[in-house]
Amino acid sequence: MNLIPEASPTTGNYFCTWDSQCDEMYDRDPLAKSIPSRDAMNEEFLFGGNGLLNRFDGIRGDLIVVLDDGWDVPYGATDSRLFGSLEADPERFPSLSGLNPAGRLQALADRVRALGYRGLGLWIPTQTPSLVNGKEIALSPREERLYWEERARWCHDAGIVYWKADWGSHQGDAAYCRMMTECARQFAPGLAVEHGLVGRPLLESAEAGHEVTAETKEYLRQVLPISDYLRTYDVVHELKYASTVDRAAVCLEAARQLEGRCAVLNVEDTALIGAALGCALGVMRHDFEKKRKKLPLPPRPVSESECAVRWQRIAPPFPANEGTLHVAGERLKDVWHCPKRPGNLWPNVPEGDYYVTAPAAVARNMPLPQVRASGEKPFVVCSVHPENGALCVAVTPRTFADRIDATLRAEIGVKGGSAAAPIGLFGSFEALSIEFSEPIESKTVWGQSLLSNSARDVTGLVSLAGNRLTVPGSLMRQLGVTDEAVIPAVVLQIQN
Repeated sequence: MNLIPEASPTTGNYFCTWDSQCDEMYDRDPLAKSIPSRDAMNEEFLFGGNGLLNRFDGIRGDLIVVLDDGWDVPYGATDSRLFGSLEADPERFPSLSGLNPAGRLQALADRVRALGYRGLGLWIPTQTPSLVNGKEIALSPREERLYWEERARWCHDAGIVYWKADWGSHQGDAAYCRMMTECARQFAPGLAVEHGLVGRPLLESAEAGHEVTAETKEYLRQVLPISDYLRTYDVVHELKYASTVDRAAVCLEAARQLEGRCAVLNVEDTALIGAALGCALGVMRHDFEKKRKKLPLPPRPVSESECAVRWQRIAPPFPANEGTLHVAGERLKDVWHCPKRPGNLWPNVPEGDYYVTAPAAVARNMPLPQVRASGEKPFVVCSVHPENGALCVAVTPRTFADRIDATLRAEIGVKGGSAAAPIGLFGSFEALSIEFSEPIESKTVWGQSLLSNSARDVTGLVSLAGNRLTVPGSLMRQLGVTDEAVIPAVVLQIQN
């Protein structure tokens, strides 16, 4: 028995090249360019014998490939006025020479699909180039719209499936985002458009009296309805869980005020949060991280992203305003000291002490979880899928002054979901109990690592009493995850 479907629904999940561009360039000396990661992007980097895209076997069909910053500007580009051409640079992609702009994009898209990926997406800035052939230009609002209409036509003709729009001279301008989306809707109806909660990689929250600015609330009110996906944006790896839980809660609370069409949240590379909150993923981790030296962080296991992607074959992401939302009033604080490092290494965070606070728990379409711990608690996020009743719970690590991604074990209780639907569990805990509305005694429980294609009977390893299923934390690793550096992830199914 395999509890995980082979085919993936439309999820909007993608692999983004940005972090891998950084990892490729970190260890080159000297770092001559202000943002050297741009210069990693080229044909060999993507498609060569050791190319970036020769990975993700088994889940390529679940992922779009998004080419990030640098793909449409010359090597060494540092002037922000150059960005936004959507013309694949001929020096970076020599096999595309002689083709028109749409033809270059189509050739790239065909090559990505030939590797088995779902399609090609593009990072684009929220601007048009204002420095063309060495001359400063200024476009009127009408000319800007015509420009994006033309680029939308190119992307439609080329089969581009995704725009990851951020940065640029109009970042944070909801009206400009709307204009870009309208061009895509009209001239490239199959193109999904992502806008972002644009900000710095590390946004410190106030320890007390945490508030979201009126400006941010208004931006979200305007952008969520006109985006297919809304990205919670860049975070530093050391504080990724607290930052992403906080930003996801902010965006979900803003979406709760909206009716009608609304974006799906994209929580970037914090895969277990995306799985548990019904959000899309922007996977960035890659095996390239194993060779980096200058950024003193352990490589992030690619398998964690694979688990989340495979779970979302069962419970795909859903719009940010769909169903109910509960956000805990209790806030937890993660702290970290950023050491001194070269200023042109991403993320650009100065040396110093930082902290981020975030809600202790977030729940969609179910009550808040009950979390009991003798010391510090983990963040716990969870949801019930609005269409099939699948329940997912994630318990995230925390970061403290002396530990990054610390595992904290707690006893967790949740209510919700259908006993007939799959259950996804991510993370480590002492025990996790699930209370259903119907009795489940005398039933069989099947369990499977989300990295496996085979389930086994685990009824004797869990507790079934009345309408309650209790899962001991030991089961998470008994189902096949032996590497302590990997966050365990399983799927369970209760059957008659």
